[in-house]
Amino acid sequence: MALRRDTVLHADMQRVIETLHRERTSVEPYADQYRELLDNHGKMIRASLVLAFAHARARGNASAPAPDRLDDLVITGAAAIEMLHLATLVHDDVLDGAPVRRNQPTVQTIVGNKTAIYLGDLILTRYMEIMASIAPNLAFVREQSSTLREIVAGELMQESSRHDTTVSVDHYMQAIGGKTAALFRLACLTGLRLSGDEAPADAWITAATNFGDHLGTAFQIVDDLQDFDLSKDTGKPKLEDIADGIYTLPVLLALREDPAMADILNDPQAVVTYFADHPQAMRESRSIASYHVHEAAEALDTVPMHEPIRTLLDTTLRRFDASI
Repeated sequence: MALRRDTVLHADMQRVIETLHRERTSVEPYADQYRELLDNHGKMIRASLVLAFAHARARGNASAPAPDRLDDLVITGAAAIEMLHLATLVHDDVLDGAPVRRNQPTVQTIVGNKTAIYLGDLILTRYMEIMASIAPNLAFVREQSSTLREIVAGELMQESSRHDTTVSVDHYMQAIGGKTAALFRLACLTGLRLSGDEAPADAWITAATNFGDHLGTAFQIVDDLQDFDLSKDTGKPKLEDIADGIYTLPVLLALREDPAMADILNDPQAVVTYFADHPQAMRESRSIASYHVHEAAEALDTVPMHEPIRTLLDTTLRRFDASI
């Protein structure tokens, strides 16, 4: 799922990509790997959310003229958010031993785990440096750092439940609320915070928070469902989570109804067969994801949103919901 880069966002998205392409590191032995990581940036959904909410707020204020293009601070912030996401992916790939990401060999397969971790840290610290340099106030920096803490806490929650067949659905939802939804929320809020001289109104903060949390939650559930769909190429290995003892929503729902399923969890192919024969857990997972998509759409109703931006976000939600 990606935001459509039509005429509303296309020019600004190109500026974000150019900003990422200009990034360099002074650590010469690994300059090429650093560049390759930033160039393999995927669909840039989170950066798109920064742009969308910056446009939405700037164009939603009837007393101010709509900007021809977004301020450079917004573009820089969107690039930094994407760098934060890339840093988390580098670390995830090391922890999971993933050989492929976005149809390319992962960095640790080329330079080893230790160097890959440090490269992820290098991107992470650069994100922090950029955000500190463009922060409109101290509260902005606190929001960035506290959300980063949420992301790490979510990853730790997931790690704590590896191979645990008794883990609850609530535990899973809390973990993905940190490791995935928090970054979606931060992207939306970053767009708001950087899009005007004055602090955004509370209604905008609430709308962006709810939209980001619900969309991020739906996104992670769908990503977990796709791990079991062997017919679709998602650019990374299939059945990776369950092979690593990470039990995602469909597995947890199935275990809740049929504890005997625990006997086959060490055989990922047997789990795929189980879901084919017992599709209820998959259907329930899709229903939960769809609920969060609809909640994200309702969050947009609470603020006056520029029609092209609202149409863009609504279209994205409909396309996402149709794919669930």
